[in-house]
Amino acid sequence: MKFGLALLFGISAGGLTGIVQASDSGLARDFKTPPDQFKSMPLWHLNGTLTSEEIASQLKTAHDKSGFSGVAILPVSATLPKYLSEDYFAMYGKILENCKALGMKAIFYDDINFPSGSAGGLINKKFPDDRACRLDKWEEEVAGPVEWKGTLPNGIFMGAVAMNTQTLERRNISGEARDGHIAWQVPEGKWKLMIFTCVRGANLVDYLCPESIDKFFSITYDEFYKRFAPYFGSTIFTTFFDDVGVRGLERRVWTPAFNEKFQKKNGYSPVPFYPALWYDIGPDTDAVRVALFDFRAELMAEGYPKKVHDWAAAHGIESSGHAMGQYHPQPALLGGDHIKFYRHSDIPMMDAIHGYGHGRPGFKLTSSASFTYDRPLTAVEIYGNYGVFDKVMMYRAGMELFARGANLFLPHAMWYDPEKVHIKPLISDFNKDIGPSLPGYNEWVGRSSLLLQGGRHVADVGVLYPVAAMEAYARLDAFVDSKEKGSVHPGLFMPKETDLNGVSDCLTGSAQRDFTYLHPEILNERCDVAGPTLRLKNKANHEEHKVLVIPGGRVIYWSNLKKIKAFYDAGGKVVATTCLPSKSAEIGHDKDVVEAVNQMFGAAPRTPSPDKSFTKQTNAAGGAGYFVPALSGLAAAIDDALPVPDVRFAEHGPAVDQRKGMLSYLHKVKDGRNVYFVANSTDNPVDTEMTVRGKMTLQRWNPYDGSIAPMEGTAIVEGGVSCTRLHIKLAPVDSVFLVESK
Repeated sequence: MKFGLALLFGISAGGLTGIVQASDSGLARDFKTPPDQFKSMPLWHLNGTLTSEEIASQLKTAHDKSGFSGVAILPVSATLPKYLSEDYFAMYGKILENCKALGMKAIFYDDINFPSGSAGGLINKKFPDDRACRLDKWEEEVAGPVEWKGTLPNGIFMGAVAMNTQTLERRNISGEARDGHIAWQVPEGKWKLMIFTCVRGANLVDYLCPESIDKFFSITYDEFYKRFAPYFGSTIFTTFFDDVGVRGLERRVWTPAFNEKFQKKNGYSPVPFYPALWYDIGPDTDAVRVALFDFRAELMAEGYPKKVHDWAAAHGIESSGHAMGQYHPQPALLGGDHIKFYRHSDIPMMDAIHGYGHGRPGFKLTSSASFTYDRPLTAVEIYGNYGVFDKVMMYRAGMELFARGANLFLPHAMWYDPEKVHIKPLISDFNKDIGPSLPGYNEWVGRSSLLLQGGRHVADVGVLYPVAAMEAYARLDAFVDSKEKGSVHPGLFMPKETDLNGVSDCLTGSAQRDFTYLHPEILNERCDVAGPTLRLKNKANHEEHKVLVIPGGRVIYWSNLKKIKAFYDAGGKVVATTCLPSKSAEIGHDKDVVEAVNQMFGAAPRTPSPDKSFTKQTNAAGGAGYFVPALSGLAAAIDDALPVPDVRFAEHGPAVDQRKGMLSYLHKVKDGRNVYFVANSTDNPVDTEMTVRGKMTLQRWNPYDGSIAPMEGTAIVEGGVSCTRLHIKLAPVDSVFLVESK
């Protein structure tokens, strides 16, 4: 039986099934005194010389005085004894011994520093041919007719393509390469001759190659298990891999097996399309880039994260970790695909670092991966590199992450040597400003996590994850060094019409409507149209969306749009923002996309009337297509599409400011009981009305002191629907649970 997951969850042959709740009184008792396993577990940076005495002292303090339930054991460059040495393993054993004795849990951080995959430099030394590769392009312009000869550049030959610079005709000339040289009879015209090679150039394992990852595991994972097997599945309950992605190697991470695997899956060679990774190759450029970048994202999802999952499952623990920059709008140049990346992770993880508000719009991507892949836990690495941090900020940022679906907190961080903190803040008893507040904080985290882990998420609104539009825009030559003037962060290299972050901020901020991102594959494979409802068919986390939002973007999967059109035809409400799709992510369906868009949203020009911020097209079944040219009109369109929502506050909130908080909520159903988490992360008190759909009696559960009190509510009917109206009062930076009585 796995760690406290055996306590947190009922484990069956079908997997994790939700928090065990024997009775109302049992849940209330645990809420009053939350069990340790629900409390936070900080990253413990081992930035000093480890001794048995200091290990024992710090862990006891962390547990007994600070209230932490465990630690993520994180070696860094300053760690002594040296990482993976026998002396290091001996000290690691002391950590596990003390954790076990204290009843603490340990998270297996799978490398030294970050990102994961270097094995402390041993990948470079022991397995240089299994290091990550970048895709290089050598090119020369030649005017034909002429006989051309060249020497193949260094690296693993991936193919050669000739492209006519006037007509964009492409010819695969890979077959002309032999014995380190290539020759071709160039036809008339101007041609760009391109040779593509994979070149190894990083001290990291090839994340896209399962065989290479096995070798990494042989010198890391396997070595720890060999020595500490009895702790896996008991004291050690999950992995933690860090910042895995495709951003390195000048953003051109590739793998030698790409061509073979692509052809096996798709039935054709990708080589003739390689020029699209740098250039416009004509009308099919968008669809070709989607195919290539999506397949790289597929190799990533089936590479490192899946190998970690498979290893963890075979050794009695769960798998967790996070992608690089998984909160940015452009995934193709960071983690590959911010939702698909977590396809095999037991516990998808957010990376909420670099200051309050940073990445806020993108955190719903990770929790949506948990919701749509039916995972009960969403971890968050939180507070790292916060310039401003105090006990108020602990709660302010924390409650916003709870409201966005996080329910397993990993604060960044404890430091073994508190005098040499490399990345602030220091979150431990050593910090005299924060230390006294940690016990109360961990009680708050424990109570909140108790109610928010597992169960079923409720959201009226689904948002199509526009990954195809991002992939269609991505290029491998998009960047210069980040220190140069005019450079663009790879996660922000996106079309001007991209409003993904804005949609997220509008929904969770000003419109105050929770939502779930639906990945294109999830929409096709796990969602059914049931009249005016789009149903996410999961065993535990099944959701029913009344409204589907299509964020601004030119490119969409035709397969997705067909299902969206069926939803509209059956009476569903579809809201599109900023820019309507006009191109298909599949070759040959551009006209189909334009026709379906016109049928749902009307033909151009689409200009709202003076008294409206959106246009609206309806059908006989009650379906409606809304086009919102500016995001300032999104809340009004959502209100019109769904006048009786799941949750509504008396007034919409202000536009989201990264530096300020907001009033937000999360609704879950657990054991047939509605649970609402309401968070005011602003510096102002809240005194407002809140209406929830359904007639119910609610109690006010206070996560700060564990008290439970009756909550007055008024039964009303809106639009023929029974609802309950509540009066909500919250102090600045305050949160509360409203729990349905049984």
